[in-house]
Amino acid sequence: MNNHTTPTGSAGETVAISQDDELRLNTDVYHPHFTNRKYVRLGTHPTVDLIFVRPVAVDTADPSEEDIASAYKIDHTGYTGEVTCRRFLQHHNYHHTATTQYVAEWWSDHGVLCVDLTDPVPTSEQS
Repeated sequence: MNNHTTPTGSAGETVAISQDDELRLNTDVYHPHFTNRKYVRLGTHPTVDLIFVRPVAVDTADPSEEDIASAYKIDHTGYTGEVTCRRFLQHHNYHHTATTQYVAEWWSDHGVLCVDLTDPVPTSEQS
């Protein structure tokens, strides 16, 4: 994923991790896969710095604790989907001191959004 584009060629498909420990799903990533979901589950790869974001299907307005166990709620109030996941990021030593953007790819075979933390997208100051 180090070419800073996604398979469809849209450079807008990024995810930001903020210094406030939020995962911010950019609109190009967010709208096709997450707008109809209230929760996501987060995971990591055992040997590579990847974060997997899986939408959780909850078919009731009042989900049980079992339905949302280990899930994080998506905040739909902005143009992005924000997932506050401080505990997850700190547990995996992914806490950020500055907001950083990463290329994100939707892996349809697995139904997850894959975020490659080894490959940050350069900002205009870094280019």
